[in-house]
Amino acid sequence: MTNPPTVVLLGGSGLGPWAWERVTPILNAHGLRALTPQLRATGDDVTPAAEVSLVDWIDDVSGFLATRDQPDITLVAHSFAGYVAAGVLASEVDRIRTVVFLDAVLPQPERSWFDAMGPDVEQFMSGLTENAAIPFFTREQLDQLYPRHGISEADWEWMQPQLGSQPLATYSQPAIAEPLNPVTTRLAYIQCLSTTPPAADINASTPGWTFRTLDTGHWPMITHPDATAQVIEELASL
Repeated sequence: MTNPPTVVLLGGSGLGPWAWERVTPILNAHGLRALTPQLRATGDDVTPAAEVSLVDWIDDVSGFLATRDQPDITLVAHSFAGYVAAGVLASEVDRIRTVVFLDAVLPQPERSWFDAMGPDVEQFMSGLTENAAIPFFTREQLDQLYPRHGISEADWEWMQPQLGSQPLATYSQPAIAEPLNPVTTRLAYIQCLSTTPPAADINASTPGWTFRTLDTGHWPMITHPDATAQVIEELASL
């Protein structure tokens, strides 16, 4: 019997495996094997965020993939997790068939997330830091920074007790030494149309990339799980 396609889902800043709880049942019901690895200081893991680096998260995902018995994994990375996925791809290229960047900032060689976002963002985010970690936005900050996020009050009430802090070191370390290469691994990008400005300079004419859009805010796995599952399933099946 052929193993079902495996999709490994990584959430962005402040999120954990719980963030995909509305998507994974849909993917599983459609014949995919949806997995949500537990990274240090996210979800139920009690590692202090101050002790965690980007390298740790890359190692966590690489170790998780090493326990899988299937090749041809589709790795889906939301938001900041694009840095994690790119770092993993550098060492696990033979195991990963496709990387799907979901409204993610794409890493540049030898440049951290802070480098890519610029000094104003670094100053703002660093100003929120508590114990070497950055708490998730308040509702007021969320509304200001992502005015079309689409997160309802019910969504927010569900998210709040589960949200975590982002280890500061993950933002200050580069993920890759060489550019992402769509020749060696299929690379796909999903742009959430209500995120302004766009998180990455990728579009339908970018050479080598598969491009899709979702008419959603930046957290589509929470606000539009059916549409999110549909586009992930399509990209995993290419």
